[in-house]
Amino acid sequence: MKLLTKLPGRLRQLFGFLRIMTLVLAVFWAVALVINFWIRDRTGHGAGLLSTIGEISLPAAPGAVGLGSNTAAPGALRLLALHGSLQVDLASDDRALVSAVLWSLVPSMLALIAYAYLLFTALRDVCANLARGDVFNEENLRLVRRIGLLLVAYGVLGALLESWASVILSGYFGPHVTLTGLGSALSFPGGGGALDFFHFAPGLTSSFGRLLVGVLVLVVAEAFRQGLLLKAENDLTV
Repeated sequence: MKLLTKLPGRLRQLFGFLRIMTLVLAVFWAVALVINFWIRDRTGHGAGLLSTIGEISLPAAPGAVGLGSNTAAPGALRLLALHGSLQVDLASDDRALVSAVLWSLVPSMLALIAYAYLLFTALRDVCANLARGDVFNEENLRLVRRIGLLLVAYGVLGALLESWASVILSGYFGPHVTLTGLGSALSFPGGGGALDFFHFAPGLTSSFGRLLVGVLVLVVAEAFRQGLLLKAENDLTV
């Protein structure tokens, strides 16, 4: 019971720490990019900044790659797509590659940093009020609503940014990149939607998952509002 009593205060400290770490991560990425680009421009050689930016899914071209079996008839097994993690050197000398990656990666990173900072701030403030024993008040209602709206907004924005990144990177992969190592080169189909990028995390952290959790939080906020109204009525009665 003593641990549960101190839990809101501990969570307030945790969310405050996570809020600071969000800013530290943003500064780290900005400095890393600037330093690598500065080294490349001054010396002509980049130090290399390899980063896994998401998952890639390539529709398998008919006849280019497939599955065979010593028991099943030909065509009984089909490989529809190839999946893997995409790692890119953000300090590459290939200007077209760097431009495509930055135009697709930077908006997603900025949205993630802003979302994380605002979310951790709201959670920290809620836990601070709970630690003081101040539960049913207008400020907490606004904070819970803000958390729900943040989840919903980032769920929608995240889906749009994933589509944006897919279109941008497909524009580079289509004319410039082939998949090798399969006995024959496999070209990337052009056009938006041919490649599927930026699944940073599966499950409830996906765009649909964030949207669903956000709606649930808004439902909780409405229940919280009803509780606040009942509390106000009881105070007037007393």
